[in-house]
Amino acid sequence: YDVRQVMATLPQSGEVRHAIRQFTLNPEVEGRARSVKKLAENLGFSVSEVDMPKGMNGRLAQDTWAENGFRIEINFRLSVQAKRFAVLHEMGHYFRHRSQDFDPFMETMHFDPSGQTFYLDTAKETEANQWAEALLFGAGQLSAACGLHGEDLPRLANYFGVTERVVSIALQKLR
Repeated sequence: YDVRQVMATLPQSGEVRHAIRQFTLNPEVEGRARSVKKLAENLGFSVSEVDMPKGMNGRLAQDTWAENGFRIEINFRLSVQAKRFAVLHEMGHYFRHRSQDFDPFMETMHFDPSGQTFYLDTAKETEANQWAEALLFGAGQLSAACGLHGEDLPRLANYFGVTERVVSIALQKLR
């Protein structure tokens, strides 16, 4: 997991980079995983839980009232842990896939006007997952957590505040 790749997708703003570094380097605060909702809001997103079709975890929606022009919508039926990863995944779409001259008032080639999905390209879905994984587990965070908790999936999932499935996939990639 290369946090440098995450940083390369960010604007040059010191505030954005500082918020991402703080999140990555300090995954826990007072024994709890850091709030991804607060991170997203600090980066200009509005975040809401909405009713979505089964199998859809979240989407990035244009929102002219959000500071950065986007709202992250998360399926309210997901577990708290799955919601956390979904928020990071949608942030990955924003930072990896929007052009630097993006106009939030224009539709992009990736926007599905039916509202069902934002990105139709499975390669972009994989890239958004990789961005979220690097943010969570990069800079040696997963290795360090394994040093503390071994490969105990429930403890690692609790430490990072994500599902055991996400941690299991991360561990497979680490090996």
